[in-house]
Amino acid sequence: TGDGKIPHFSANACELIILEAKKRADKGKELTTRFRELGGIIRAAGDLAVKRESKLTQEEDVKLAIKKIKSIEGQMISRYIDNVKNYSIISTTGVEVGKINGLAVIGQTPPYAGMVMPIEAEVVKGGKGSTQFIATGKLGDIAKESVTNISALIKKIFGEDLTKDYSVYIQFIQTHSGVEGDSASIAIATAVVSALKNIPIRQDIALTGSLSIRGEVLPIGGVSAKVEGAYASGINTIIVPQSNMQDLVISDEIIKDVKIIPVSSLAQVLLEVLDWQEKDKKVKSMIEKLLK
Repeated sequence: TGDGKIPHFSANACELIILEAKKRADKGKELTTRFRELGGIIRAAGDLAVKRESKLTQEEDVKLAIKKIKSIEGQMISRYIDNVKNYSIISTTGVEVGKINGLAVIGQTPPYAGMVMPIEAEVVKGGKGSTQFIATGKLGDIAKESVTNISALIKKIFGEDLTKDYSVYIQFIQTHSGVEGDSASIAIATAVVSALKNIPIRQDIALTGSLSIRGEVLPIGGVSAKVEGAYASGINTIIVPQSNMQDLVISDEIIKDVKIIPVSSLAQVLLEVLDWQEKDKKVKSMIEKLLK
């Protein structure tokens, strides 16, 4: 550093600063221009090195500095993760019908704080022919938009009219209106298909992605933070939009422990996430036709 008040940084420490700059840009090939935030991390890391009486600021100093000056949103997420683990709100093993681990972020601008957002769906045949919803705050409108899209796809795949023949209930478990919701649309769609066809969902997977009315998985924001949120919650298999792979910026530590599955269509998502059995052969065949 130029002022001589903190030690120079090792090569590994510099690489970690660059990684953080990419992450905060939310674009894999770009660096953030929010230099004050980066400067705060650099100064804090250097101060930690001085405290250790080290001649160089090392990688562990940078990691600790990032942790110490975590945003308010990041601190909230850490507490949230601890709470959901204590009360078993997030399932990371086994299979369940209609329940899925979506991914979301808190924060309007990077650095985002990623979190697992459990979603449950129930589909009931009959009723008055009008789709009903249970959701939280603004997520209700987002849920309706997602179900409108999945309704068109279900009619195309299975020949069933979701909006006329069923009542659909969706619940975002312990979530508030500040969560980015459009990126949960492929999770909502998968939960609805699971509930409709009584096919369980793997709970060791989390996913994020927006869904088009044609069944395409579209890019979303905060992909790196969402992967980190899934990893922090104990989930090591994560589905993300293919178009977001270029934006993914995560540490080597996480890379070696997680499996990232890029997808470009809802059909791919369903084939990966649903726990297929012999009895589901006909349904699976219908979905596989979409990939041809």
